[in-house]
Amino acid sequence: MKYKFEKFKEFTQKDGVTLSLNVTSFCLLLLSIILTVTASGSRSAEPLCQINLIFEFIYGVTVSFMILRKREQYIHLIPFLFLNWLIGCFSLNILIPIFENLPVWVYLVTLLFCFSNFFIYNTQNKSNTTLILFFINGLSYTIILYYTLYLLPISIISVVTILLLGLGFYGLVPALISLIHLIKLVKLFHEDSQYFISFCTGILSILIALFAFAFRLNSESKRITQNQISKSFDYNEDLPAYIRISQHLEPNFFNEILLKKDIVYKSQEDFFSLRGFDSFGGSQYNERKIHNPFITIAYSFCNNLNLSVNDQINILKSNFDKRLETEEQLWSGEDLFTKEIKEDVKIYPASRLAYTEITIDIACKKESWQDKEAIYSFQLPEGSVATSLSLWVDGIERKGVLTTKEKAQAAYRQIVGVESRDPSLMQWKEGNKIVVRVFPVSYEKPRTFKCGFTTPLQTGETEMKYQSISIKGPNSSNASTLSRIQITDNTKVKTTKNFELKNGFYINNSKGLEEWEAVLPLNKTFQTSSFTWKDKTYKINEIQKAIVPFVASEIILDLNSNWNSNEIESFVNLAGKYIYVYQDKEKKSINRDNFKTIQSEFQNLHYSLLPLYKITKNSLIITKSSAFSANFEELNGSEYLNKIRIGTQQQNLKVINLSAEINPFWQTIKEQKYVDYYQTTLQNSLKMIQQNQFAVYKTEENSVNIEPAGISIQETTKESSSKKDGPNHIYRMYAFGKVLEEQVKIQNDTLAVNKYVTLAKDANIVTPISSLIVLETDEDYKKNGIEKNVDTLGNASIKNDGAVPEPHEWIMIIIGLTTLLFYYRKIKTRKA
Repeated sequence: MKYKFEKFKEFTQKDGVTLSLNVTSFCLLLLSIILTVTASGSRSAEPLCQINLIFEFIYGVTVSFMILRKREQYIHLIPFLFLNWLIGCFSLNILIPIFENLPVWVYLVTLLFCFSNFFIYNTQNKSNTTLILFFINGLSYTIILYYTLYLLPISIISVVTILLLGLGFYGLVPALISLIHLIKLVKLFHEDSQYFISFCTGILSILIALFAFAFRLNSESKRITQNQISKSFDYNEDLPAYIRISQHLEPNFFNEILLKKDIVYKSQEDFFSLRGFDSFGGSQYNERKIHNPFITIAYSFCNNLNLSVNDQINILKSNFDKRLETEEQLWSGEDLFTKEIKEDVKIYPASRLAYTEITIDIACKKESWQDKEAIYSFQLPEGSVATSLSLWVDGIERKGVLTTKEKAQAAYRQIVGVESRDPSLMQWKEGNKIVVRVFPVSYEKPRTFKCGFTTPLQTGETEMKYQSISIKGPNSSNASTLSRIQITDNTKVKTTKNFELKNGFYINNSKGLEEWEAVLPLNKTFQTSSFTWKDKTYKINEIQKAIVPFVASEIILDLNSNWNSNEIESFVNLAGKYIYVYQDKEKKSINRDNFKTIQSEFQNLHYSLLPLYKITKNSLIITKSSAFSANFEELNGSEYLNKIRIGTQQQNLKVINLSAEINPFWQTIKEQKYVDYYQTTLQNSLKMIQQNQFAVYKTEENSVNIEPAGISIQETTKESSSKKDGPNHIYRMYAFGKVLEEQVKIQNDTLAVNKYVTLAKDANIVTPISSLIVLETDEDYKKNGIEKNVDTLGNASIKNDGAVPEPHEWIMIIIGLTTLLFYYRKIKTRKA
């Protein structure tokens, strides 16, 4: 170590080294700051780029002149010159994104090349360390060659613009470095052939890694292409063409890269073209664009998927859960981050419900010339409903107003897209998702919004479980998170996150977002609770599960890659049962003789879309779903979805899911009551089939079942003796269930749509037909034809969740207060 330190000290005493070290260290530090800021999507580091370019221009001209004039005296400065030229290139790339955003490894490999040059350019004797450095140099030299080849098309432009502050020179830097370095290497290779072997081994290792990566990527692209060809003979005009790809596509790292070609990753088509400034597709996809040399080169060895950008995005949505990234964004969300999150949870054990209020502070990292739009996605537990929205405007909380989905969206687009003023919009999305938009957000104007969700507790045999709400949006990794739980009775709770009991509340302080659960014991004796609203009482009862006779006309196995042979064999061995599968739209009989052959035909099918409208009445469908699939939103406009909506409900189909998971397709089918759905084990399903039975939850006309909580909410005429001991969330859950139930019936009935919008407004719930919106002024509501909440339940709140007084009760309250006031004044007069 002492020897190395002395060598370094000796090196620093050479002409120009100290100055070069200072300039290089400063510019390297500045570049690190620039890249860190830019990685968040910000353009605010551009002034630092200009400072770096000025320093690099002065340094580069000075050192180049010194080397040309006195080569022997300053030749040792060439590695410094290379490094500073490349720092200048990277700084310029932020201003003029020829390469778009480069991944971190590209910068690190480039740095390795430059640092290894310091040693091999000044090597005096051979050692193992020297050979390792030549290996590293060969490995990292490949990135310089890549830059050189990529920039060849703009070399003419670089020469023409070289006089413009020397900026055009940076287009020639990789070629110059490649040439100068190659000349130096040839001399060193003549001195010792082992240098050549080590250097070539470094290059070869990169080529092998690139070959392995390209081979794997090509294998996936071939699999997709072959599937396209083989399935092109399957005639199914009802489904969009991309569905065939989606159904047979396994979500993995390589498939995601293939689908992001020209959407996120730069493709090989741009390699020898001048399309460096804007070569990505124009469709909405909110993800940082990346130029990854490994991926760009590997694309050259892959089959073209022959998919449109819209099809690629649809597959990313269904197979990779990229639905938030495809939300329409009227303004950029760059630079935004989540500063603070407050989770306030109130649990009602007697009602088996919980209300969660989430307050989020959004901030912008740096000043920007334009305002930003923040978009958040909330993944709700099954059966949950959004029940409140607030936005702080000039320090004052403005509560959301519920209106039709169309009116809310039109008002938001008008105010954000045209008038650029304050709104917030909360929308329902398929798959238990809620999307909230907030505008504008800027460095000078951080924003705060609050949203509330009513959720059923997931009930098991002996316990109830609250599941936290998953949030996606602007970066929240460093957000300050405060979580609080309050229980309305003395029920004890256990949590997967460390909560401390303080003043009757369970409190947790943490950083970032962390999913957690709270588990409560289930009372052995069912406790009823109710809520009264507008002459109606909504009472919670225990859900009634019944085993009813059901002789299936046919049994359909909804096969996919999740099934195993033993499961299929269990069904085909059932005596006296007709078992079928659907392959595309063709129904096939499956039995113990052919089930293995048929199973092999489904081994690459990751989710199915059964033609439910074609299945024989009173059939039983056995499915085993995974977590992903296309949903109704992506299928919207297809003949398949139209036929599902028109011809399914009257078929009286029963569905058993053998999996604990449910994909978006089956979830919507279940929620909108197209079928009778039941989740159970393989053994129980076989038992029910053998005994010609099916498990159903009893329903009545004026009741709604909340299956996750094991409760039923019944609407009855208000009785004077009825207790009002439950939260208003009971009515909100009832209204949400009714809206979802009627979604099938109201497809072409405008009057019914209006009826259920009124129900949604009354309960203040976000549904497929209603949204919550916050506008800046009362005048904005009038201009957009939105009526403010009048005589409705209004926004839910942690502090106010009980029964609302009826009109006659208000009279009694007023009389009581007046009597007290009169009595108080009378006493005061006597004392006087």
